[in-house]
Amino acid sequence: MKNPSHQIANLMQHAVDNSEDRPPLKRPIGSEHLGQCEDCRGNVRLIKFDDGSEKETGCRCEAKRYANDKQRAINAKSYEKASALHGDYAEKTFNDYRAADQAQARALKLSKRYAEAFDEMLKKKQNLYFQGRPGTGKTHLAAAIRKVVRDQNYKVLFLSLPDYLGKVKAEFDNANTTYPIYKMAVDAELLILDDVGANRMTDWEVSEIFRLVDARNGKCTIYTTNLKSSDMTASIGLSRIFSRMMANTETIVLNGDDYRIGGPE
Repeated sequence: MKNPSHQIANLMQHAVDNSEDRPPLKRPIGSEHLGQCEDCRGNVRLIKFDDGSEKETGCRCEAKRYANDKQRAINAKSYEKASALHGDYAEKTFNDYRAADQAQARALKLSKRYAEAFDEMLKKKQNLYFQGRPGTGKTHLAAAIRKVVRDQNYKVLFLSLPDYLGKVKAEFDNANTTYPIYKMAVDAELLILDDVGANRMTDWEVSEIFRLVDARNGKCTIYTTNLKSSDMTASIGLSRIFSRMMANTETIVLNGDDYRIGGPE
């Protein structure tokens, strides 16, 4: 076994032997007060060094931006984990959506615009409502939007309505749930509710859906449904939900061929 004192001596000698490889330390030779940062109110100074270089110090904005970006990434990841995309929908993109008719081509164009300019959509509080027959690409486009917006570090929650209601029911039985799904759904910067109307719509479910949609007023939400507008107004409860959903919402109707029967998806 090597003597520890010999090891330390060797390390010190190695440091001395390689000291010439290190660049010489810069020494400050003066400073100049530049004023106060308008954002963080820090006192900004210009430090001058003996090698002719200069560096501004005192502004905390860059550190604050870095911390905010790190927190945004953490938040976005937590929402991604809470999302539930079945099959290969988590990997769906706009590039693998092949429009079979003009309506689908328009839907693709509007979806790409929404995703790529989401910061603008967020300011406008713009919603989307995909309506049409089963298998026409509604979920594909919604999943592609999710992917693009998620990559911008926004909090995006993607759930089918039956999955959402199932999670809400489960949380009633678990008081120790750390992140209640209702709160996450309300706080999401973009909520995507897939398959609206795919469940039986009991009185409790209608009540829970209205509670969520009402709380999402003024926040970006995307809905997909196979139901016709007449189905969504078949009762007073559904009419109230539909009225809330349509506020500041652009409707995209897809009634082409079913992709799952030999179509392009």
